[in-house]
Amino acid sequence: MRVTNWNLQVQAGTAEVSADVDGYRIWYRVPETYPVSRAGDPFLASALLPAMLKGEALEIDPSLPVSPKLLNNLSVVQDIHHCWNPALKKVAIRATAAPAESLTSGAISFFSGGVDSHYTFLKRQADISHVVFLHGFDFFRPGDDYRTAVARNAAFVAGFGKTLIPVETNHYIFDYHLQLSRILTQGSTLASVALLLGFPRAYVPASMSYNQLHPTAAHPLLDPLYGNEGVEIIHDGGEAGRPEKLEKVAACESALANLVVCLDEMNSNCGRCMKCLRTMVGLESLGVKGALFPVLPPARTLRRRYHEVHQYYLKENLDTALRNGRAELAGTLKTLQRRYERKRLLKDADRILLGGLIKRACRRIRKEPVRLVDWVNAVPPKD
Repeated sequence: MRVTNWNLQVQAGTAEVSADVDGYRIWYRVPETYPVSRAGDPFLASALLPAMLKGEALEIDPSLPVSPKLLNNLSVVQDIHHCWNPALKKVAIRATAAPAESLTSGAISFFSGGVDSHYTFLKRQADISHVVFLHGFDFFRPGDDYRTAVARNAAFVAGFGKTLIPVETNHYIFDYHLQLSRILTQGSTLASVALLLGFPRAYVPASMSYNQLHPTAAHPLLDPLYGNEGVEIIHDGGEAGRPEKLEKVAACESALANLVVCLDEMNSNCGRCMKCLRTMVGLESLGVKGALFPVLPPARTLRRRYHEVHQYYLKENLDTALRNGRAELAGTLKTLQRRYERKRLLKDADRILLGGLIKRACRRIRKEPVRLVDWVNAVPPKD
């Protein structure tokens, strides 16, 4: 796999930096007022997991020097990913080495406008000078939705004397082409943007607390390893669970009013998707009012809609409801927890004892299409 044909084009106030990765053109667009790296580091970060998936040596064009520190660290990144998922093979990296330097001063934090990014922003506001709002990876809404989201979040951080940097990329489409899970490539994608912008420090908000960690891309073991001599990448917020983060957000009126977590909307909360319901339950557990969410549905409706993917989020909300005397909500969450445990037990029994027979039968009954290719994730599939 080769990284070639690096190019920089400036048009209408936007600088587009691009390169061919295995024949696919990856691009990043940033406001032209910000300097961008002319090294190979951002595209090396982008291309590493695709190369590991294909089991091909990764060759960076000699005209694009790569940080010796990054080159050395990526051998450890490969060890970790290969240990988690042997389908990601360790590969050679061939590049011209040259130390990197910071391109500007200050510090950035990635900011989606959700719970994790608000928490890190509020916690690190004394250090952060800019936030990065990334479009084309977490978000894909074109036109007015995107412009409204940029303006809304820019106004929020401006209230703290900070500046928002809108960055657009086609990175998700590139990963989709290779069936690489967005969860798997999140850390390397954010790292590529941090290396491109060249701020001395870049904060990556943690999505899990330290006692919830499991193999995933944005991870305290991995994120710092993507830094170079001029850019330190910091995995931040793992000391706090979701309730503690929500408490910090709720204590700031402007942050609570700006909180948008929805999977389906960029500027509002639908109240129906899993992220909305999880956050609504968390706010209700804390007794917080005033956030931009609809009213929490009644217990019967909530039991029907709330299908938590990760048990630890459910347990956090249950523990918080019990601690704050929210007896009715706690009863509903206990019912959901028992349902989760029963389903997990049945799935494990089917997988271990019956080789997935029940799962396949259910798919046939529901006439689900057969997936020819599964997403490649941080760990192999269980079945």
